[in-house]
Amino acid sequence: MPDAPRVSVVIPTYRRPELLGRALKSVLEQSFQNFEVVVVDDNTRGLPEQQVTENLVKTRLNDPRIRYIVNSTSVGGAEARNIGIREARGEYIAFLDDDEDWMPEKLSLQIPLMDAAGPDVGVIDSGFYDWKKNGRKRVVRPKMQGWILETLLRKTGGRAPKLSTMLCRKSALVQAGLFDPLLRARQDYDLYIRLARHWQFLSINQPLSNKRADANERVSSNPDNIIQGYEHVYQKIGQDLQEAPKTHAIYLLKHAIVLSLAGRHTEARHKYFYAMRLWRLNPRLLPYGFRLLRSMIKRY
Repeated sequence: MPDAPRVSVVIPTYRRPELLGRALKSVLEQSFQNFEVVVVDDNTRGLPEQQVTENLVKTRLNDPRIRYIVNSTSVGGAEARNIGIREARGEYIAFLDDDEDWMPEKLSLQIPLMDAAGPDVGVIDSGFYDWKKNGRKRVVRPKMQGWILETLLRKTGGRAPKLSTMLCRKSALVQAGLFDPLLRARQDYDLYIRLARHWQFLSINQPLSNKRADANERVSSNPDNIIQGYEHVYQKIGQDLQEAPKTHAIYLLKHAIVLSLAGRHTEARHKYFYAMRLWRLNPRLLPYGFRLLRSMIKRY
């Protein structure tokens, strides 16, 4: 049996074979080459998209480092990633969405940093380019460093980590419990919280990934899925929030906005006033109140 690769790159894919090709090309062109790619195809075998994807992987690219797994039934992004993690042979795992791609030096910069880090470091993050439909791009840099649990719970200290920019210890992912397949949205945020309880996050302050504007609508952009994600995560971190009323209030305000945008205004108001009771001098109450009002007006 050949030696295990240092890194396993896990790419779930669903109905986007034309974009998957770009993602795979960016991995195969990495300056660091000791990797495997685990493509988990969530299209049912025999569907046109699955056949196109299989032809791309096995015929057009035909690279022995690419392992291609087809799910017998569609299981969703969270469980597709879990399948990839379980199949991975590398010490480190990097995630890449099929509609995103990497800069050539991503792995070669992250791996030495992880190698030199202490055992309490579980994740190396980086920045990314956010490409707009008009061709412009902005640089989004990582903001969370070290023990980031409290910052993650509030999610007000800059952007949270991003799957396609992260390099993780496989052992940390396994101990954290992998992705929650019950979540239809916010699976990544939920995992970050569980990782942050036991491991530090370090980062490279430069963009090493591309977030593209040509991606199709994601499952996680569905308002009902986002609401389900907020509610499910809320149950998981309830004890943390009870012990930190200000953090609790911030979470409730964000939840209120999501509910209001989906037209569930009564529930949104309840969340807003609950947040007000928890932290009456919260400087976010007024701007969030205006946002709620605007969303209600637009709805009618």
